[in-house]
Amino acid sequence: MDKAIVYGLLILFLGIAIGYSISDMATIEESPGGMKVPVMSVSFGSIDENNTVSHRLSYNILLYNSGDEDVYVNSVEPIFGEHISKMVVTENNTIAVDRTINANSSVEISGQVELKSTGLKAVGSIIGYNISSTETIYNQFNKLK
Repeated sequence: MDKAIVYGLLILFLGIAIGYSISDMATIEESPGGMKVPVMSVSFGSIDENNTVSHRLSYNILLYNSGDEDVYVNSVEPIFGEHISKMVVTENNTIAVDRTINANSSVEISGQVELKSTGLKAVGSIIGYNISSTETIYNQFNKLK
């Protein structure tokens, strides 16, 4: 069988499994600060046509602030499923956001990681996100002159 067909079938299988795992993801009942990810897309493809060992996993998420207050988001880091996390080559997967997401507003965040695709099993690509945010708390005694 031709290598291109094998890799094409592998990519097709992975895409189906990723779609299935996304629809099966558990949701967190209470998100800190009302932050939610209501929409996510994941794609998988080769880095270049001559490299059959490494592939790129790209993702886009919509980070939505469902709370009543603005939230400053420092960064977002994807949490990978058990099988995919063993293949991630990219060392730092944290995406700097560094912006305020207003109440009932959203921001689109995109990222990508390189995977060593040898022994690839398409089970649970991204299962969640670590969201780092900063909250400012004002001191009640700030009226001192």
